[in-house]
Amino acid sequence: MACTFNRDEPLGGLPPKHCLGGAYKPSISGRLELEEALTFCKTTLETNLKENVNLVRVSAPLFVTRASGFNDNLNGTERPATFEPRDFPGTHLEVPFSLAKWKRWALHYYGVEAGRGLVTDFRGLRCDDDVDYTHSLYVDQFDWEKH
Repeated sequence: MACTFNRDEPLGGLPPKHCLGGAYKPSISGRLELEEALTFCKTTLETNLKENVNLVRVSAPLFVTRASGFNDNLNGTERPATFEPRDFPGTHLEVPFSLAKWKRWALHYYGVEAGRGLVTDFRGLRCDDDVDYTHSLYVDQFDWEKH
């Protein structure tokens, strides 16, 4: 049950009321309290992933060079968010769609032994996603790979 994003509504990307049920009331009312709760959830999930799946946290790239080949062209039609840094003319950088290729490279780069893996907090932009209450232009997700 997707909804249409309405940019004129202050919270146009939230689920439609009929999806939440008539009696839905958020248990966290303050915005700062909500941010703290989200941070707690993400930290707890990462800690448990590392301990239970034998992972180590590494930093993910915010952008990659087009020439690196790391950016997955998910379905062949999406456009990456791109830019050319002022001090590096001719260098085309892209915000990744996913880290699938990069994670396999990183296992080798960091010398991760068999039975161990990497976890990262991937942040990306997907310019051509259909925006609704389940999809956003901005992606913030845990990503992990085991050797």
